[in-house]
Amino acid sequence: MISYEKARKLVLSNIKILSPEKVRIEDAIGRVLAENVFSPLEIPPFAKSAMDGYAVKAENTRQYQGVLRNIGVIQAGDTFRQKLGTGECAKIMTGAPLPSGADAVVMVEDTAACDRMITMKCSVKKGENVCRRGEDICRGERLLRNGQLLSAAEIALLATIGKHQVKVRKRPKVAIINTGGEIVSPGQKLGRNKIYNANGPMMVSLLRRYGIEPQYLGMVKDDPEQLVRVIQPGLCCDVLLISGGVSVGDYDFIPKVLKKLKVKGIFHKVRIKPGKPFFFGRKRSCCVFGLPGNPGSNFLAYFLFVSPALNKMQGIDFLGPEFKFGLLQQDFQHKKGRAHFGLVKIKKQNVDYTLDIVPSHGSADVASLAKADGFFIAAENQEVIKKNEKVRFFHWRE
Repeated sequence: MISYEKARKLVLSNIKILSPEKVRIEDAIGRVLAENVFSPLEIPPFAKSAMDGYAVKAENTRQYQGVLRNIGVIQAGDTFRQKLGTGECAKIMTGAPLPSGADAVVMVEDTAACDRMITMKCSVKKGENVCRRGEDICRGERLLRNGQLLSAAEIALLATIGKHQVKVRKRPKVAIINTGGEIVSPGQKLGRNKIYNANGPMMVSLLRRYGIEPQYLGMVKDDPEQLVRVIQPGLCCDVLLISGGVSVGDYDFIPKVLKKLKVKGIFHKVRIKPGKPFFFGRKRSCCVFGLPGNPGSNFLAYFLFVSPALNKMQGIDFLGPEFKFGLLQQDFQHKKGRAHFGLVKIKKQNVDYTLDIVPSHGSADVASLAKADGFFIAAENQEVIKKNEKVRFFHWRE
């Protein structure tokens, strides 16, 4: 058995960043950029009006008693070929190009019109209410860097400079298998001594939450021949997640079946509670995670090992989970020898976090999992934690 810290290092040291691919920018949200992006043009590409009003030469608004003659209307996208002469103005819409001879815009609210004569109720300075050419982005400027996570704001920026495709890191191909003769799919009739499969829907939803569409290979009984048949196609993916069958019971066949399929075991069993039987191995480019069958253990193992591995594959800088410190609100005692991850409800008070222990009947208790926000950690050699003592925790609802 190895420590959580060593297990995490072994997992991450066996993960390689996936190669890049080009995708439409609409499909790039949540993806990691695999190129530096430079602007091929200036933004704005021309001087334009920042609002609806009248394009003017600023000094004219202080002459002619503030009355100027309107020589036309300029809409966004128009090409206005006339040049403003002395004592002239042109009605202009937001985003429309500033005409030749103009250097400012008077807001429409600050004007009064009588036929073609426009009274300026106030004067303006040169450049007022005008977006200058190139004031937002210079030609050749680096806008986004290799390794950057793309949000909707970055997608808008890519569209602004006319980029319709972008090079990003590939999403991992992930397969999921649930084992156990006792599980049935939600929606089916629950037979005698059967339980509904919580791990499958839970794992699929966790992956979809971060943009990965997994391949669900189904539920398999604890039978070596059936397991071999179902596991084999999963080994063609980047990641294979197998729930259950990794402990030391008579029907826990997964480690033996994986060995038969020539999966190299990197480690099996971690000094954590829950989740001790966790398995990690590789076959060529496929990383195989054997997750304990109880939903609480399954859930914890995903955040401790699977999610960081998926993040690294995609070139994401933040691997997770993010550990913080909070004040435990109850005394806690546990047996030394394994790091204990306990369920907590998390509150923030000013700059401090307070952590209330969520009572649980064990790692099969899904109701307690749904009531919690995160896990706190009691170290391997820490038998007792006193009320209001500071402990590490991570939050999964953030």
